[in-house]
Amino acid sequence: MSTRTHIGKQVWIATSIPATNDDTGFEALSWTRVNGFTGGLQLGFEAENIDIPDIGSGITLGAKGMRTGAESEMSFRRIADDSGQTSLKAQADGVASAGSVKVISAGVDVAAEPGDRVQYAQGYFHSFMEMEISEDGYEGFTVSFKQNRPTVDDVEPAA
Repeated sequence: MSTRTHIGKQVWIATSIPATNDDTGFEALSWTRVNGFTGGLQLGFEAENIDIPDIGSGITLGAKGMRTGAESEMSFRRIADDSGQTSLKAQADGVASAGSVKVISAGVDVAAEPGDRVQYAQGYFHSFMEMEISEDGYEGFTVSFKQNRPTVDDVEPAA
């Protein structure tokens, strides 16, 4: 198996979460593509480490504790009048920020097709921030996403 890059990945958002955390639930949502994605999204869960000392043996055992969803920052270059960017900003700035994200491995400058690899996650969007004004920067923004349920791997369904 060859190593795959992230080139050509597309980010889509839904302004709600699915009724069930599976492919059927996610496919029932209404999705909007957010153009201008430059990277940063990371899906997954982290487990807390619990240290359990044992004075008799002098060894502290480790155990896996509670898990929490990844929190990551997505970056976008500004694209005027992009409905996905407008929706994402509204989600991040709004009080009701629960939503879902869909990452499609479609390829460079091609539309998603049935059978393309897809990852779904639900959580909430927050912290819309304009990119720093700098000599080597670009006009754009970041939005953070905090995942609340496990990632669902699937394929793009037939239309």
